[in-house]
Amino acid sequence: MKSTIQITFILFILVSAVFAQKKNQSSSNSAKALIETMVSKTGNIQLLKKLRDVEFDYIFHNPKAKKSDISKERYIFNGEVSWGEYTKHEVFVFPKDKEVVTQYYDSNENSVVSLGTQKITDSKILFNSKFLRKANYYWFTMMPKLLDPGIAYEQLPDRTYNSIDYKIVKIGYNQGVGDVQDDFVLYINPETFLVDRFLFTVKGIGALGVSLMEIEYETVSGYTFMAKRKVIPSDWDGNIKGEILYEQTITNVKFNNGFKKESLAQY
Repeated sequence: MKSTIQITFILFILVSAVFAQKKNQSSSNSAKALIETMVSKTGNIQLLKKLRDVEFDYIFHNPKAKKSDISKERYIFNGEVSWGEYTKHEVFVFPKDKEVVTQYYDSNENSVVSLGTQKITDSKILFNSKFLRKANYYWFTMMPKLLDPGIAYEQLPDRTYNSIDYKIVKIGYNQGVGDVQDDFVLYINPETFLVDRFLFTVKGIGALGVSLMEIEYETVSGYTFMAKRKVIPSDWDGNIKGEILYEQTITNVKFNNGFKKESLAQY
């Protein structure tokens, strides 16, 4: 009798584990399908590679301090080259200096920083530059990059915001993917299939906690990108916990400029 009970219990555990695995797989499949539909609306990595490169003007503004970092951004999509020239820098980039700052970074871990005509070799400054170069590039290419390898997807229950029943997808990165494994909770509009807002962490700098990004889009050359973003303190349920931290604006977007990696790296 005791053996029969033990066997029954073991079978129950095994069946429960199989059921849970199938449920998780189903959630992952449906979540990834939503992301695939979303990327079909914004444009995918293949489109960006056809467009070759991009240039735009970027304003990163702290409304509370009334200070901004203003840069000309240039990216080459093959090799994830990220270049920026700051004509105004009051927030994260040499806030005590007035000279033009230039940053360069590529997927081969090459990093170059210049303050005026002076090349910077300080390891901390190069690390901070690397973080900004990768972050700026990521925000412009984020939606298609959500189909990169090494991402875990989970569909969560719908959430209602502004009378819209949003499809909710949780995004996580497997261990070893990227420098840090940030978490995202995406609000996908059921009519446009664009991400209207999302919750996220920035573990690379460690101080923000959970933030909410609210988004406005523009489309240039068939690619739909986040043109205006607001970052607001939040919790994982989407409840706002403070005033706007940062406002980020992209204008004057131009693709296929013929930029060369070697030329950008000279700055």
